[in-house]
Amino acid sequence: MDSPQEEAPASLSFTLGELAERLGARAVGDASLVLTGVSGLDEARAGELSFFTNLHYKDKLASTKASAVIMKEEGLALFDTSSDRGALIADDPYLTFAKASTLFHPPKAFAPGIDPRAVVEEGAQVDPSAAILACAYVGRGASIGAGTVVYPFTYVGENAVIGRGAILYPGVVVRERCVVGDGTILQPGVVLGGDGFGFAFDKSGPRHFKIPQAGIVEIGRDVEIGANSAIDRATNGVTRIGDGTKIDNLVQIGHNVQVGPLSILCGQVGIAGSSTLGAGVVCGGQVGMGNLVHICDGARIGPKGGVMSDVEEPGDYLGAPIVKSRDFMRQQAALHKAPEMLRTLHKLEKQVAELEKKIEELSGEKA
Repeated sequence: MDSPQEEAPASLSFTLGELAERLGARAVGDASLVLTGVSGLDEARAGELSFFTNLHYKDKLASTKASAVIMKEEGLALFDTSSDRGALIADDPYLTFAKASTLFHPPKAFAPGIDPRAVVEEGAQVDPSAAILACAYVGRGASIGAGTVVYPFTYVGENAVIGRGAILYPGVVVRERCVVGDGTILQPGVVLGGDGFGFAFDKSGPRHFKIPQAGIVEIGRDVEIGANSAIDRATNGVTRIGDGTKIDNLVQIGHNVQVGPLSILCGQVGIAGSSTLGAGVVCGGQVGMGNLVHICDGARIGPKGGVMSDVEEPGDYLGAPIVKSRDFMRQQAALHKAPEMLRTLHKLEKQVAELEKKIEELSGEKA
C-alpha cells in the first residue's frame, strides 16, 4: 500500500461576510473585506481578525491594527469601522474566535493508508480511511477507526480499540485492550493503560507484592489528553474518562478512577486510585486528590488544592486541605492579621500577669 502523505494545506482566506455566515455572527462594515488569518489585539496586522471580550483591553482595541474584530454589540462604540475595517458581532466573542481560528487552521490532512515502514500485526483491523504513519505499531486484534491518524513511534497494543477520527501523536502508548473514543486527541507521550500503582506488603519477604492490574482504560468521545499524561489501567474493571473531558499536560490519573463528562484537569493534577469525579468538575494546576474521594458535579478546585475527603456541594474550593473559597479567603485575611493579634495577645498576657501580681500583694497585706 502506498505511504500516507501529509497533504499540503491550502492558503486560506475568507471575506467578512463569509465568516459571518459560517460563524453565525453579524457583519458590520464591508462584507467583501478579505481576512487572511487570526491573531490577538496586540499582534494583529492588517488583513487579520482578532477578538475583544473585556473592557480592560479597550486601549488595545483602539490601537489594534486588525482589519476586523469579533465583539459584542456594545464594543462597537470603541472600534472605528467607518474606514477599511469591520466587526463581527457575536454573543460569545471568545468562542466565535475559537471557531474562526479553526477555519484558518484546519487539522493536518493525510492521505489514507498504511506506511510500509509501520508494523500492523496480523488480525488488526485498520479502516481504509485511516492513516498509519511510518514506525507506528498496531498490535494483533487491535482496531483503528475511520479517519484516525496514528503518528510515528506510537504503540497501539493487542486488542486495543481506537475510534473514528482520533489523533494519536508521536510517542503515544495505548496498551492492550484499552479503548479510545471517537474524535479523541492524544498529545505526544500520553500513556494509557500503564499498570496501576497496586502493591500488598508481604512481611515474609519482606517485600511489596505486585497486584496484577487486569482492567483497562476507557476514554470517551471528544476527549483531549495533554503531553506526557498517564492514565493507569484498573486493577479490575475500568478506569474511565467521560465524553468531552479535557486533560492538560503532566496529569496522573490512578487505577479505577472515574472522571465525569466535560471535566477540566489542568497541569500536574494527581488523582489517586478509585476516586470519582462528577460532570463538569474543574481541577486547577497541581491539585492532589487522595484515594476513594468523591467530587460532586460542578465542583471547582483551585490550584494546589488538597482534596482529602468528599466534596458534596458544587462551587469553588481552595486550600490544602480544601475549604469553600469564601472560608479560605477569611482564613487568609485572618492570617495576615496574625502578627498584630500576637502582639496584642502578648501585651494582654503581660497586663494580666501584672494584675495577678498586684492581687497577690494586696492579699498578702490584708492577711
